[in-house]
Amino acid sequence: MTDDYDLIIVGSGPNGSIVAREVHESSPEARILVIEAGPQITGVAGEHLVEVDENAMNASYEDLMRRARQIEYVKGAMVEIEGDGWNPESTGVFPAAFFGHDFAQFPGASLSWNIGGMGVHWTAATPWPYAEEIPGFLPRAEWDADLETARSLLRTYVGPLVENPFTEPIFAAIRAAVPSPDPEREFGYMPMAGIPHVDRPFARTGPRDIAPYLFDASEPNVQLRTGLFVTRLEHDGARVTGVVARDLASGADVRLSAARVLVAADALRTPQLLWASGIRPEALGVRLNEHASIDGDVVIDAARLGLTDADIPTPPAGEPFIGSYWSPSIGAERPAHGQLMEREFDGKHVLGVGWYCATEIRPENRIEFSDELTDPLGMPRMTVHFSYSENDLAEIRRTKDVQRAAANAIGTFSDAESEVLPAGASLHYTGTVRMGPEDDGTSVVDTDGRVWGFENLFLAGNGVVPTALTCNATLTGATLSVRIARAISATL
Repeated sequence: MTDDYDLIIVGSGPNGSIVAREVHESSPEARILVIEAGPQITGVAGEHLVEVDENAMNASYEDLMRRARQIEYVKGAMVEIEGDGWNPESTGVFPAAFFGHDFAQFPGASLSWNIGGMGVHWTAATPWPYAEEIPGFLPRAEWDADLETARSLLRTYVGPLVENPFTEPIFAAIRAAVPSPDPEREFGYMPMAGIPHVDRPFARTGPRDIAPYLFDASEPNVQLRTGLFVTRLEHDGARVTGVVARDLASGADVRLSAARVLVAADALRTPQLLWASGIRPEALGVRLNEHASIDGDVVIDAARLGLTDADIPTPPAGEPFIGSYWSPSIGAERPAHGQLMEREFDGKHVLGVGWYCATEIRPENRIEFSDELTDPLGMPRMTVHFSYSENDLAEIRRTKDVQRAAANAIGTFSDAESEVLPAGASLHYTGTVRMGPEDDGTSVVDTDGRVWGFENLFLAGNGVVPTALTCNATLTGATLSVRIARAISATL
C-alpha cells in the first residue's frame, strides 16, 4: 500500500463532495483523497453544465435521450445499436445497458461517467421528504438539523426563476384542483439548488460549489485523483485497509491505504463494488426502490388565467425553464409529488406535469450480481429484477387522477397525454445499500452509514435512503451524508 490517507472517498458527486467538505471542516488536518474514474466534462472541474455555456445542459439531456432511444430488447437483454456505446474516454450520462448490464426490467436507469457525477447534470430540484419518507428510527432533532445543513450546502432556493405574471394564477388554479390540508404543503415554488440571476440562467449547484477546494486543489489535505477506477476494497472481514484502483490510462493497478473508506459511487455501482470485494451482506442490492414517474405536458390556456400570450416572459439565454413548481406529498392520503416545469416547447407555452408516486419497498426488487459474467471494466455484471406490485399499480392510477386534475386546471389534458415512464427513468433509485437501526438482514449500513460488521467502511448516496420517497432523492441522500460525515469525523 502507498499514500496512507485518513479517509478515501470513492466518487466525486454531491454526496462524496459533502462528506469531503464536512469531514475537512471538522478535522482540517485529516488527509482526504477523493477518487473519480470519469474524466472532466466541464470547463471547471465539478461545475454544473449550465455554467459551461448556454446550451450545455440541454445538450447533455438530448444526448442521453438519443442514446436511450438506441437501446432495443434482444432475448430479454438490452444491447447498444448503431455503434453507440460507452468507453473509458466517454463523458456524460449513459444508459446502464451501455456498460453491458441487463436492465431490461429497469430500462430507464443510467450511470454518469465524469468528474462530479450526476451533480453536474441534475435539474437541481431539492424538495424535502415528509411523513413516512423521513426515517423514523433517526432522532428527529438530528434529522432536522442535518436537513438544514444539507439545504445550505446545496444552496437551496425557493422562489421564481424569472419574474412571471403566470405564476400566481397557476398557483391559485392548482391549489384549488389539488388541495392540501397543510398550508406548508400547498402547491408553490419548487425548491432548487442554486442561485437566481436576472441576466443569465439559474446557477445550479454543482459539486465544486459544495467543496471548492476539492476541485481547485487549493487545500493540500483534500485531494482529487481522476482516471482511477476502484475495482476492490481490501479488507480482513472486519476492517478495510485500503482500495485497489485501475489507472485507466496505463492499465496498472494502484493500491492506496486508508484508515477509513467511504463509497459514494451511486445506488448501482456502490453495491457492485462491495460485491466485487467479497463484502456481501444479505441486504446488498435488495429492496431497490424508485418512485413511479408519470409524465405529461399541457398547453397553458392564457385566457383562462386572465392573461394573454403577450404576457409570457422570456428567460435568460440558456435557461430552459420559465418556472419550476412543486405539488408536495401530503403523506398516506396522497403519497405523490408533482414537479411542474413551465417552458416554451415547439413554439407552445406548456406546463410539464410530471408526478412521482411512492412504490412499495419489496425484496423482490433487487440487483443480481454475477460471479461469472463481467462488464467492460471487469466488474460483476448486474441484472435488475423490478416490477410494480398491485398496490403500486393502484397508486399510479390514483396519481394519474391527481395529474389530470392539475393539468385540466391549466389547460386541456387527456388521458392519452399521460405517460408512465420506464422504470429507472427518474434516476432517483434508492435502497440498494439502505440504512437501518438493526443488523437484521434488511439493511446494509447502520445509522452512521457504517457497513454492518465493519469498523471503518462507510457508504453514502441515495442507495443508503431506507424509505420510499415521493420527492426527488438528492436532498434526502445529502441529509444522510451530513450525518455520515459527522460519524466519520468522530472517529478522527
